[in-house]
Amino acid sequence: MATRPARLGAVVFMAIATVVTAAGCGPSLATPPTIYVTDSPGPGATPADTSPADTSPAETSLATQGPTPTDAPTATYLPTATPSGPTASPTALPHAATITSTTVSQSGSSPQCGVWRVTFKQPVVADVPKAQAINVAIGSKIAGYISDFKAQLSEGGGAGSCFLTGDFSVGLNSTTLLSFGITMDEYLGGASNEALAGSLDFGAADGAVIALTDLFTSESGGAAALSTASRTGLEALLGSSADVGWIETGTTAAMSNFAAAWVLTAGGLRITFPALQVSSAADGTPTITVPWASIKGVIKAGGPAGQFAH
Repeated sequence: MATRPARLGAVVFMAIATVVTAAGCGPSLATPPTIYVTDSPGPGATPADTSPADTSPAETSLATQGPTPTDAPTATYLPTATPSGPTASPTALPHAATITSTTVSQSGSSPQCGVWRVTFKQPVVADVPKAQAINVAIGSKIAGYISDFKAQLSEGGGAGSCFLTGDFSVGLNSTTLLSFGITMDEYLGGASNEALAGSLDFGAADGAVIALTDLFTSESGGAAALSTASRTGLEALLGSSADVGWIETGTTAAMSNFAAAWVLTAGGLRITFPALQVSSAADGTPTITVPWASIKGVIKAGGPAGQFAH
């Protein structure tokens, strides 16, 4: 995207693409339509964007119009005993949030790509006091991903239309915490596309966005613990393709090496690494889950993950 060093989890997947000459390249649209289509609404769901929805039909996923990346390896390293899940805390709500989804669609054209499209499925939170604030934060984050994609359209062109598709998964939805993983597939023409990963983490009661540094007693201590744990996990995950030197370089004790995409789960901290950070492009975006038990010594007792440090 526009500032690639700042993008979350950018990774190049090489795939064989059929070269098709783009037809009818028109001028770029200054204000492309945005369509919000609520999927499976729940009671009291609060949409992430309160502007009036476009009445035109929602765009469908365009994942079939470009190369499909190979699924990145995922694993939970060191299958040790882990806590069964969140425990009660003073800020716990009476019940967990209701989570539904809405699909954000945009389309337009550019001289380089011809037609371009965005189809992004984002979570919608309801039935908690700070649902509106959480949904605003989610909408803002995803709008940023879309803006970054559109900023790259001038670099696109080649075989097939340019597109960005996005989806989410729920890492944790408890009475105290909400955590979402974000996955994206971006195609700008030619024979390559990019898989991107991100995350969104909130306090369920106060709606506050949680930063990775908030979990630890100190940033340096947390980074050191994640460095050690991730090296073990990545070597186990990648097996014979693991390059120890590459892994060590990409997992030095700096919090920025682990902050691109991290998700809270009952079993541990799930970390997704951008491609080329710890391994070759062929390995995609490796994902490991670091058990809470292995890093409990640096978890802040009164912090968001304190309940997992027992």
